[in-house]
Amino acid sequence: MVLKVETCSDADMDRGFAIISSAFGHEHPYIEYVFPNHATNPGRKVGGERLLAMKNSDPNAIFLKVTETDTGEMIALAKWNVYDGVIPEAVELNGDFWANSEDKEYAQHLFRGYLAPRRKAIEESGGHLVCKS
Repeated sequence: MVLKVETCSDADMDRGFAIISSAFGHEHPYIEYVFPNHATNPGRKVGGERLLAMKNSDPNAIFLKVTETDTGEMIALAKWNVYDGVIPEAVELNGDFWANSEDKEYAQHLFRGYLAPRRKAIEESGGHLVCKS
């Protein structure tokens, strides 16, 4: 088996999100609440669209994929955040992906908590940091 690492294209984001969804299953509250219904076809479609939006809006994000060269199948995805002298604005989790306001508020709480250590590290490094998501 020969594996190839390369930068993701926009067309890779749906498959990339399906990989994330399958990898975490229902075992990770962050994935469960930040990406509601992620294990369903409609939820994976929305998740892929959200991943694409991240890819195309965050200049510090680099999405990489691993492809099995014999089959051409994408088998892994990674998001790297590379901060080269920049401290980006804090991001809030928004949208209308949740069934009710309580689920959205809980997702926002998890989102802020998950990113708090990263935010602190970025600030303490003066914006010189590489993080893997």
